[in-house]
Amino acid sequence: MTSDAELNSDDADQLLAAADSRRDQGAWLQAAQFYARVVLLRPEAWPLRVQEGHCLKEAGKVEAALDRYRDAERQAPEDADLQLQIGHAHKLLGQRRDAALAYARALALDPDLAEAQREARASGAWLAQPPPGGAVSPPADFLPAPTASAVADATEAPPPAAASSPPGAAVSVVLDVSDVLDYFNGARTPTGIQRVQIGIVNRAIAEAPPEGLQLSFAAFDPAELNWHPVDGAAFATLCALSASGSDTEDPDWTEARDTLREKVAKAPPIAFAPGALLVNLGNSFGFAEYFRALRAVQERDGVRYVPFVHDCVPLIVPEHCLQSMVQDYARWFSALGLHAHGLLCNSENTLRDVTEQMSRLQPGFTLPGHVVRLDADPRSVAALSGDVSMPALRVLRPGERFALFVSTIESRKNHLLVFSAWLQLLRRHGPSRVPRLVCVGKAGWHAEAALNLLQNAPELQRHVVLLSRISDLELDALYERCAFTVYNSHYEGWGLPITEALAHGKVVVTPRHSALTEAGGEAALYFTPQNMPELEALLERVMFDDAFRAEREAVVLDKGRPRSWSAVKDQVFSALQALAALPPQPPEARASLALGQRYLSRRRALTRPDLRYAVADMARHGPGWYPLEEWGVWCRGGLSTLRLALPPEAGGAALRLYLQMHSPPVPLTLNLRCHSQGRPVAQFEVTVEPGQHPTLMLDLPPVDHAGPLDVELDTGEGIDLSRLGAADTRRVGVGLSGFMLCRLDDHAARLNFLEQQNFVATLP
Repeated sequence: MTSDAELNSDDADQLLAAADSRRDQGAWLQAAQFYARVVLLRPEAWPLRVQEGHCLKEAGKVEAALDRYRDAERQAPEDADLQLQIGHAHKLLGQRRDAALAYARALALDPDLAEAQREARASGAWLAQPPPGGAVSPPADFLPAPTASAVADATEAPPPAAASSPPGAAVSVVLDVSDVLDYFNGARTPTGIQRVQIGIVNRAIAEAPPEGLQLSFAAFDPAELNWHPVDGAAFATLCALSASGSDTEDPDWTEARDTLREKVAKAPPIAFAPGALLVNLGNSFGFAEYFRALRAVQERDGVRYVPFVHDCVPLIVPEHCLQSMVQDYARWFSALGLHAHGLLCNSENTLRDVTEQMSRLQPGFTLPGHVVRLDADPRSVAALSGDVSMPALRVLRPGERFALFVSTIESRKNHLLVFSAWLQLLRRHGPSRVPRLVCVGKAGWHAEAALNLLQNAPELQRHVVLLSRISDLELDALYERCAFTVYNSHYEGWGLPITEALAHGKVVVTPRHSALTEAGGEAALYFTPQNMPELEALLERVMFDDAFRAEREAVVLDKGRPRSWSAVKDQVFSALQALAALPPQPPEARASLALGQRYLSRRRALTRPDLRYAVADMARHGPGWYPLEEWGVWCRGGLSTLRLALPPEAGGAALRLYLQMHSPPVPLTLNLRCHSQGRPVAQFEVTVEPGQHPTLMLDLPPVDHAGPLDVELDTGEGIDLSRLGAADTRRVGVGLSGFMLCRLDDHAARLNFLEQQNFVATLP
């Protein structure tokens, strides 16, 4: 028998032990009562609600069991085993179609779950049964994703010549996962942006896309300037392995990674469907020539590019970034408005930043943008990963109370401020009262100040634990066991560790600025940015005032409850459907030249976006160019084309074109042919001698500004550099370092161009 006093206890651990004991004895209803009581005390413990359901089912109360499973599903919609239990309950109740749908969903969530495979096969015919009230097709959300072969078959046939999808036709969405695969080449444990992509893409793989969208996955090939299909199931397997461990030499990990890499490399390039959306959920600014490859498929297939912009940090706080990152981002952002069809942003703050930075670059121009908040529960990854060892937790003492700070150790995260506050609290209250600070994240750039303080303060060093290369499972366990979390930063696009902490019901202490207030909402505790006395006071309350911390944890449970990655994925697809309905705009329409402006055709070390760089880069049309270098760019042997988008003021006027050339190592005959809308305009021939690096001056008759001016540089077979004893195996023509187009009668522009060639700088 169960006494009221025993059941009404507030000791959750004691209640759980009683529940397990009665379950083991087969006292199913008593066990269910105890599990229900534990869940009242621990609302986040959805697995215990499942246990309550199991006991009710064993006691013959199947409908009540199904209700408990459905309650648990609200907290764990992505748990495959839970879907399996829901299927069993429906089957016991004779609800065959509902059982089949649950089994199909379990299989979609975990294709390797043997019991789900067996039940889905056995119940497949039940899907044809009409539900109560009429016959409809099973919801697409419950069907497994298309197989890799189906994706490959769908991408082999060349697309029609149309630039956009016919009205009513399904829109092809290609998710570019290049950023994740490139990251996995050198690392296993994902950082914030990779975690976001994995969360969204894995849900997209497991669940069928909404009606009207056809989904596939691709990776960019920088060498061939095209995209190759990616097997969704193999990608999901690789992501699961990344979550379950941190060892980059683990044979299972390296085999899965290398097998997928080889499969992608051997696959034929994707033939995009007309008007397809190429969606990059990560960063593409690290890939050289990405936009040049994009222009080719935009012109050929009408592809529309939709990037997910996670932040504008390199533009807003460049002092906290590597210089190479600032330069790559500035080059990418320079061309963003000329190539993108629309934007996805992770916060209202990021969308404002992008709009502001874009208006500085292109006044009056905006891109349609949609905000997809990253308030998603991270625990589903750990829940599906099984029971594995977690060596990172060995640094914790039994029952230890500690604080958690999850972030790369870099100057932008300002660990120095947090370390300084911790040191003051240690000196004020002593090490026995102040909890240890566990910092999860590898050492990054500009972290010397924080690490020097740690090294030079022994009492602080003993009280701070640095962990890196830990698995998602270990991170999940740290969140579960910590007393509270801290997240500091000079600027953020979102703040994923805040979302993760709130998902675990933990109090977060964070500065009030940028998107951190969106990530933390009403649930986080805020201090004035970089205000150490205020941070110390807030930390003291959270550390020493148990009632205050419990009150704030209740607020977290009420206000900080995250949604599922499925919900985030659904919002992404909803935004893409809205963007797909907008008419496409060719990049050339936004990138006309400014007459009289000198453009440099080289890889420049930009620290701020510069539209001139993007316009010059867009002029390299077609495959006849090598990647940009610091001095300029080589033409490939054969035919290379400069496509110059003319402004209206070029119409009806004679023009002059200056081409700043870079000589090849041996004499070469260069044929130049100019065309406007397919009609010949002028033709020139010149022999370029080694060491001359001449500036060619071409006078052109009036042309129609409605179409681009194509300048063909024909160097025949070019020059095989390897035959000249160089290690370089390329076959090159001439080099180009810059160009300028002006009206022939614009003497000021011509004089200005000549002065730029002969003078170093303009002195005040």
